[in-house]
Amino acid sequence: MAIRKVLLVEDEPVLAENLRAYLETRRCEVRVAHDGASALALAASFGPDILVLDYCLPDMDAFQLLDTLHGRYHGERVLMTGHPSGAICDDAAHRGIVNILLKPFPLADLGRVVCKPQVARRVGGD
Repeated sequence: MAIRKVLLVEDEPVLAENLRAYLETRRCEVRVAHDGASALALAASFGPDILVLDYCLPDMDAFQLLDTLHGRYHGERVLMTGHPSGAICDDAAHRGIVNILLKPFPLADLGRVVCKPQVARRVGGD
């Protein structure tokens, strides 16, 4: 039985597959979207407990996706980015995102924030 339903939104197929496979070893049920439009459809049909979002998507950024979901999704959110900035971190906090994974990050960091969401912290990368 899955401990969490995770919607993973990552446009890089190899990375998405690796993250999905890892989360499944942690007993998560994972659905993957490679763009914002697919994520919107999956969020409605899958009903995830948590969204794990790459900041840069081909058709919108993670914040545009969250703004579109506003009022329809109230679960947890994790942001992944390879190019953190103060503005991105501030915007993330404004949207209720407390966990930001800085690429590249160890898979264990993803497991900690997805499988133990009560621990809010900024982890990974340099």
